Amino acid sequence: MTASPEPTVAGVTPDPRAGAVAGPVDASAALVGALFVVALSLRPQISAIGPLVPGLIAEFGPSHAFLGLLTAIPVLCMGVFALVGPSVAGWFGNRSGIALSVAVLVASGVLRAVAPGAELVLLATFGIGVGTAVIGPILAMFVRDRMPGHMVGGTSSYAAGTIVGAAIGAALAVPLASAFGGWRGSLLAISLLSTGCVVTWLVVVRPRRPVAGATAGQGSVAVPRRRRLELPRLPVRRPVVWAIGLLFALQSWLFYGQTAWLASVYIERGWTSQTAAILSAAVNLASLVAIVGVPWGARRGVSRRAMLTAAAGSSTIGLAGVAIAPAPGFLWAALLGAGLGMTFTLLLTLPTDISDDPREVGGAAALMFLVGYLLASIAPSALGAVRDATGDFGAAIWLLVGVGLAMLPLSWSLSPRRLRPPRVRVEVPA
Repeated sequence: MTASPEPTVAGVTPDPRAGAVAGPVDASAALVGALFVVALSLRPQISAIGPLVPGLIAEFGPSHAFLGLLTAIPVLCMGVFALVGPSVAGWFGNRSGIALSVAVLVASGVLRAVAPGAELVLLATFGIGVGTAVIGPILAMFVRDRMPGHMVGGTSSYAAGTIVGAAIGAALAVPLASAFGGWRGSLLAISLLSTGCVVTWLVVVRPRRPVAGATAGQGSVAVPRRRRLELPRLPVRRPVVWAIGLLFALQSWLFYGQTAWLASVYIERGWTSQTAAILSAAVNLASLVAIVGVPWGARRGVSRRAMLTAAAGSSTIGLAGVAIAPAPGFLWAALLGAGLGMTFTLLLTLPTDISDDPREVGGAAALMFLVGYLLASIAPSALGAVRDATGDFGAAIWLLVGVGLAMLPLSWSLSPRRLRPPRVRVEVPA
């Protein structure tokens, strides 16, 4: 029995030489591990920035709005360039497209660490955002194509890797800066460590072998006469996908807002840089623990909207605690992280819920990332500007509490019937 062929994406028939050809289905356990490892590289370049703010201020000056760009630019890119992901998958195949995206991210991270001047640092940060953006829809497509019977587990694995990577970046940023001469040495070390992720991916996830003499409709993949890079066909006529994108935007506001400034909030209140960095890492570790609840709840029939609503409530309580009674910071970090982790994992799963067609899944994921990250990209700089205008982070934290409250009704609106209407075949508009 042959595996299903890699999907045609955005009008592109994948090239068998790119790993998108029929063959035996890879072992699910190996794929879960590979997805986790490759996702470790996706957030350290962003999460390390918050703990390194004192060193960055020493070099570039005290403008929090400017420093927010180091987080905002990758988030903006993750919205715009998510549209390129399905075409990259069509050109190179899912396996190679994921590897290429991480390679671009790592190379840009090395460039940023050695680049002189603020302009080149921002340009390299743009490259980090491109690599991070392109991989997003491809991961969803990979899970739908190669792990159709384990979609929640596959999605949870790369969501967990993303969160663990963010925790590692936040926790190691200050020790690496002390060991290697400042923020540049810290970010360079993180970039070099990330090369191991892409190497592991290429070793564990093998290309599929073409089936000699297979015919169309028997699991074969025809060799294309030409390949074209095209934008994916987005399901713009499905209101539920826009709702998912908006919820993703609100979740990303919370995640990247706290990533950029939570450590600074507590440094401003007298905590040491290292303790504040550990607090930021604790948010991500709590997110990782919470991810376990997603497949557990799915196996027991808990609806997506019930888990999303509970997660939004947890995040909002955590942020309100930071604003009202900040002293037990690790308690608030645990609640905030638990909510963010569950929300993030569930949102990554939702595009796979709305269709059985990997092309539609890729388009829905691309639209979710486009809407979500475009709206969220203003969060770090906007919150930094609020801090500059008010003199402390109090108003910025309350702004995040308001975002968390807005997530509650939107989460409850995503009913199973709305995600997959019965007896309706969804057409993706050209």
